[in-house]
Amino acid sequence: MTRVLVVGAAFAAVYLLVMTSLAPGDVGAAVVLGLGAAAVSRPASAAARTRTLNLRPGAVPGLIAGTAAEMVRGSWRTVRFCLGWRGDPGFVEIPRDGRTDMDVALWGLVTGEAPDEIVVDVDEERDVLVVHLLDAGDPEGVRARHRADLEHRRGRAVD
Repeated sequence: MTRVLVVGAAFAAVYLLVMTSLAPGDVGAAVVLGLGAAAVSRPASAAARTRTLNLRPGAVPGLIAGTAAEMVRGSWRTVRFCLGWRGDPGFVEIPRDGRTDMDVALWGLVTGEAPDEIVVDVDEERDVLVVHLLDAGDPEGVRARHRADLEHRRGRAVD
């Protein structure tokens, strides 16, 4: 119930910002629409809740910093590749490791930011994520890097 109220208030605030009005009728409409949208959009079952992100508290700043660092490293690898350094381009399959649908969406967004690594597919039958890299010569290293990123976001120690 608290979630519905908080999300409803956020929806109402956005509505009022768009309307640029605090007239009583607009406030009333914002509250009704915000609470209605929040009630309709909440997960209906425990199975539906598996679509949530599994982030540890405070993970967003680290996620942004890590993504920026990987973008710099990926840009450097791309520049080297374009200037003649020939890596070993290819595909690497990364185990899904219990990522929810939302985790996979975030993973795809973050992974695709680095120019040397492109998300190709999410193979749900084999439970793997497929990426193409300019240098796929060390697939175990790529898998270990992605596993470490996932565990760091979840707040767990990496073995």
